[in-house]
Amino acid sequence: MKLGLSVYPEQESTQQIEAYLKTGAEYGFDHVFTSIFSVDGTKEEIVSYFRNLTDMAHRLGYMVDGDVNTWFFEKIGASCSNLSVFKEMGIDILRMDGPYGDERDAILINNPEGIGIEYNTSMIRVVDHAIENGANVKNISTCHNFYPQRYTAPCFDQIRPMNDHFHKLGIPVAMFLNSQVCGTHGPWPVSDGLPTIEEHRNVPVEVQLKHMLAMKTIDLALFGNAFADRAEFEAVKKVMDRAVVSTDSLDENMKEMARSMYAMHGRPLPKEMVRIPFSIHLEDGVSNVEKERLYFGYHADLGDCLNYMIRSRLSRMAGKKETIVPRPCEKKRFERGDVLIVNDNCKHYAGEIQIVLKPMENDGQRNLLGHIDEKEHMIFDLIEAMDFFTFIEA
Repeated sequence: MKLGLSVYPEQESTQQIEAYLKTGAEYGFDHVFTSIFSVDGTKEEIVSYFRNLTDMAHRLGYMVDGDVNTWFFEKIGASCSNLSVFKEMGIDILRMDGPYGDERDAILINNPEGIGIEYNTSMIRVVDHAIENGANVKNISTCHNFYPQRYTAPCFDQIRPMNDHFHKLGIPVAMFLNSQVCGTHGPWPVSDGLPTIEEHRNVPVEVQLKHMLAMKTIDLALFGNAFADRAEFEAVKKVMDRAVVSTDSLDENMKEMARSMYAMHGRPLPKEMVRIPFSIHLEDGVSNVEKERLYFGYHADLGDCLNYMIRSRLSRMAGKKETIVPRPCEKKRFERGDVLIVNDNCKHYAGEIQIVLKPMENDGQRNLLGHIDEKEHMIFDLIEAMDFFTFIEA
């Protein structure tokens, strides 16, 4: 997953934009979304402004994605078969705020200038029709909308079919992160955030990012509102550093275990694995042996037990055969989000780490290690067979 941010020239000075891009570049951000048609002026003034903006962004390693529409094409002297003015501006990708809806979309996508064309992810029929008319799939990307007004954004289940459709076609999908900094803005004077889905409006950015990683169909996560602060950039980097693991860095034992697990599902071992770093509030009295199994780092469910729990056999198989001493727990039932370890009252399975999905009786065979932050519970529904996860202390 790549990372991006958004700038709004109609509301921000060049100095503010440059400072923001520099901060983002420090944390691995390499994509910037901006609005081209919202900048006033003559054609020459608009071209000059964006030439300077893209020069600045390119020096810092960014791809520049500009929001446009067909009306603006007429104003700026462009057409579906002539994007030279945008090439002059230095724009890498044009996000079509509205499509042509006919054979001109395929002409636009196949432009000789080599500018990428991006559509709203809801425009499935438009993209499919363009491909049928000979559009080069490799030059197409999609991006979800953002929703400034509270309660207007869709839920994840509504956008899942769109993500799945484009993922199968190999077309990238972008989605907006919502900065929680007070007073942030988008293209309009509304300060209720700019999420793609309503579940993300009021949760920390790191939780939003983990949720997107668990979707497995998001290729670009963009801050929609500006300006996210350095603490949020730090939070994003921390998640990505923990989430993305090169399989070449695994020791031979772990690599072989991972290879075997992927083989069980007919898949080769990838060059990079993504694991979800769940935040856990640790209980008092957890032993060092238990912590070693908990922070093992490469938990995964084989997919056959996703009912009452997410079950990691790997923590049992990879660990030493050390005693997991049963610890007393006052809870009669374990609840959703509780993290457990099987103890020596069930010796054969001792050392397994389990995340509770549905209330379970405390039968004395499991020790309570802690509880995953409630804001992250929505991620559980996306965990499937061979989805790796790990834990970080909240």
